[in-house]
This record gives sequence, C-alpha cells and structure tokens, in this order.
Amino acid sequence: MRALRVFLLGLGFMVLAIRPAFAADPVLTILFSGNTYGYYDPCPTCGPEKLGGLARRATYIRNLRTQPPTAGKTLVVAGAWEFLPEVSAAPPEPEKLPAVAKAHERLGYDVLAVTPAEVKVLTEHKAAVPKDAVILGQEPTTRIMTIGGKAVGLVFFPMPADVSAPVPDKLMDAVAKAASGLRGKTALVVGISPWGAIDEEAFINTRVGAVDVLLGSGGGSGFPSRTSKNGKTLWTRAYIKGKTINRLDLFALPGASGFTWKVGDNFMAKVQPLDAAFPQDEAIEKLF
Repeated sequence: MRALRVFLLGLGFMVLAIRPAFAADPVLTILFSGNTYGYYDPCPTCGPEKLGGLARRATYIRNLRTQPPTAGKTLVVAGAWEFLPEVSAAPPEPEKLPAVAKAHERLGYDVLAVTPAEVKVLTEHKAAVPKDAVILGQEPTTRIMTIGGKAVGLVFFPMPADVSAPVPDKLMDAVAKAASGLRGKTALVVGISPWGAIDEEAFINTRVGAVDVLLGSGGGSGFPSRTSKNGKTLWTRAYIKGKTINRLDLFALPGASGFTWKVGDNFMAKVQPLDAAFPQDEAIEKLF
C-alpha cells in the first residue's frame, strides 16, 4: 500500500508538472489545411455528423484570429492540393471551381500554395487563381513573414516532374539549402510540401533540422504531429476533403542549444473536426 501511495503521489506531481505547458498561451499558432481536392461543402458521406466545408473553415479561422490567446499570433497556411487531387485529372465538381477559387481567396490565408496542375485546371474552367497564391515551381522559393512579432521563414518545396516517383536528391538538397538561407534571419523555418508522406519523411530524417516545422500534403495519411528521428523537425500532415484543419500551438520556438520538439512541453497538436459547432460563414456559403 505504501508503494502504491508513493506511486500515486509521484504521478500527481507529474500531472502538476506538465499542466503549465498545456495551460500556457502559445507563442505562435499554425493552422494548416491541404488535400481539400476541390471539396467545398460538408462531407456528404461522413455519417450523421457531416464534417468540413469552406464556410465552416472560415468561421474557425476567424475565431482563432480574433480571440485570445491566439489573436494576432496565428499563421494560416493552405495547400497544396486544395483544388485538385494529386492523382486525378479533375476535382469532384469542376463547374464549381470559379466559386471554390473565390472562396479560398476570401478565407484570407497568410499563405496559399498552389501546384502547376491546379493552376492548369483552374484556368481551363475559367477560375481565377486566388490573388497572392504562391505557385510551386521547379526550384524552392522562400518568404519571410512577421507573425505575432516573430519573423517566420517559409520554404515552398518545389514540384517534382513526376509526383508518382521518388523526389530526387537534388531537389531535397535544394530545399535544405534554401532553408539554411533563412537561418539567422528568422525565429522559425516552416516548410510547405506537396510531396507526399514518404518523401517528406525521407527529407526530415536525411536533411536533419533543415526546417523546424513541416506542413505536408499530397499522398499518404494525415496526422496531428510527428517529429523527425532527432526531434528537430515537427511534422504535420493534412487530412483529405477539407473535413478537418490541423492546428499546432507552439509554446516555445527553436533557438536554445539542444532544442527538440516535445509534445505537451513546447507544443501541442490537434486535428480539429469542422463540425456543426462552427456555423457556416454566410459570405462564403453564398458563393455556392
């Protein structure tokens, strides 16, 4: 019995020790969507709880942008594959693409990454590519933004010539080099990838610590968070069809010697279902 009391007491201290990390206000919150594939309404095949839709996404984004503790400290990133499945020739309702593109533009992302294939299908259906979208090219590109007083470096991964083939080493090396150019200028380096899970995992485990956070889309499963083998890169991947949105709350940023990502310590990850708790944004809903 004494041993059990000691164990329970120790467990209680552990709970108290981790509680501040969960209760702390984030330094930076990242919202990420990808792999929406051109869907715009709540999923019609998700059972009685229809999830998703761009109108609900708009409400969720607005809430985090305007309400404590994330107001003014939220980076909202979308893409790639918001308009088109990476392995299909067309989105589910091509005739809706002009409205879908306009809705994504009105969502007011900080960053929207679009693949050349998506640009092509939007153009073919007379849909304007959203203003300020970043079109992924053959080489990585970078951008620096200030969010909540913190300089955040963004690395846009290039599009491989064949999305079904392994990403060549030269492209991985180019991304790592582009990311290194942001070091010393930013507090956080975020990669935005259309590559798919297999190549993203290879990248974070072979180009060690090249990016601090990797936002992944393309083929493979979605998940809230994983880390590279050495804990230097925090990795999240989008689920499909816009039913959810990924959220990373960062309580500390890299910089200290020996820094590694530890869930419940310096970050929390969540996949937020876009359910009826989030009312449809009327302006977005009217587009359809």
